[in-house]
Order: sequence, then C-alpha cells, then structure tokens
Amino acid sequence: MLVDFLNEYYQAKLANIHDVAGNQHLVGYSQLYQCDLFVKIFKAEAMFYAEQHVNQVYCPEIYLDSVIFEDNYIVVLKDRQLTDIDSNEVKVTEKKAEEYGRLLANFHQRLTDNVSVYHDQRKLSQRIKVYVDALQASRYQDDINQAYALLLADLPTADREYELLPKVVLHGDYSLRNIKGYQGKEILIDFERAHIGVAYEDFIKIFYNEVHNVALRHTFIQGYKQVMNFEIPRSELQRALLFLIALEICEFHLSHHKEKFGDMAHKMLATIERGDAVLKV
Repeated sequence: MLVDFLNEYYQAKLANIHDVAGNQHLVGYSQLYQCDLFVKIFKAEAMFYAEQHVNQVYCPEIYLDSVIFEDNYIVVLKDRQLTDIDSNEVKVTEKKAEEYGRLLANFHQRLTDNVSVYHDQRKLSQRIKVYVDALQASRYQDDINQAYALLLADLPTADREYELLPKVVLHGDYSLRNIKGYQGKEILIDFERAHIGVAYEDFIKIFYNEVHNVALRHTFIQGYKQVMNFEIPRSELQRALLFLIALEICEFHLSHHKEKFGDMAHKMLATIERGDAVLKV
C-alpha cells in the first residue's frame, strides 16, 4: 500500500533495496521529477526530521520532498552514483585522514545553528540511567551493570564538563562506511542520527571501531582543527560518553535482528570494565 501510494504520488516505479540498518529504502525513476529517486522511509519521527533538515541545508541539490503516510515518515532524494571508500585502516593515508577530519568539521560548521535536530537537554548521567534501566531485562544486563557501577563516581564530573563544552550538530554515525566518493570528492551520507552534542562524540565510533592507529587519530583531529576548535574531554567524560554510545548500540541491536555494529557494544563495555576506557588520541 505504501509503495503503491508513493508510485502514484511521484509517478514512479519504485523497488525495495536492502539496508542493514533496518530502514526501508526504495529506488526508481520518477516521471514527476524526471530523475531517479532514493526514498528513505522511517518509523521514528526524530530520525525523519534529522534526515530531512540536514539534507535541506547540507546537500539541498539532492533534496526533493518529504511526506508522511500513516505511520511512515518519508524523505525523497535524488539518487546518486556513490562509490565506497576503502574502509581498511591500513589504506587510510595521512592525507586522507586529514581530509576526513576536515569533512566532519565542515559538516559541524555548516549545520550548527542552521538546522533543527534533536537536543536532549537532560544531564548526561540522567540519559545514561534511562538506558541502564531500560536494558535490565536484556542479554546485555550483566555487562551494563558492571560498567555502570565502575562509572558512577565519574558521572558528576562528566555532567559538569559536558554542560560546559560547546555544542554542535553531530552527524551521529560518522564512520568510514558513511563517507562516499561522489563526483571526484568525498561526502558524508546518512543523517538520520544527527543530533546536538559535543564534537568529540562523533569521533568515538570511528576511532573505537575503525581507526586504531594513534598517529592516524591525531591526523583526523588535526584536519578537524583546521576548520573548527576541538577539545578532548577529560577521562571522566570520555568514559561516560563511551558508555552512552555502548548503551545506544545495545538498544539498537535489540530492535534490529541484524546487528549492524557487530560486537562493538560488548567490546566497549569490556573496555570500561578493564578501566582503560579512555581512547588514546
């Protein structure tokens, strides 16, 4: 019914394509727009508005339309021929790492104060507690509780620092797989997790899961600092933010049978339990 509606609405022939994140994606040619469409369908309102608002500012040349149909939130974009970059860390040169750091900084600079995305105003410790409580009956419960007990003493300091640090519009899923080649340059894609936070948050997953070389991490940050100011938080806040992201991944995997992030959350929790949760940068 939804696809029929969209086909009629956009005078198109749309077909499903697979996406590991669980969102429904459609592609096909539209007579209305005289181009190929890339249609992203969300169930979560916040993800829909993030994708919509960021595309309207960051890449307005591909944004076409948004529509809500029953409980489906739909963003319609021009389809592009994107190429994957090499996500193998050993293939990332210092020059590329610097470029990717600038790419993220340009994203933060262009969007901060210019788009409306979700901003959780609660204290960091309160946000963490909500996730901990919600995951008590899950398979992650024991690891979460062990890590949480170790972090409790850090949270007041983390709260104070988090409140004071400058806030930006985060990509929310900054990673090598979300950097694509397009028309001879690299671009960022997939903005449904954009939200307000501190710049360091966007580096956690890419450094933890993809870029382990300390020198290469420094180069990412140096590239970023060519465009935007950057502060590395104190260890208490680093530990708390690593825990928060691990909790978010746990919650995501409980609602998506294909675990997009693999065992990253387990590794993050184990890292905290070992007492060495601070990322070396």
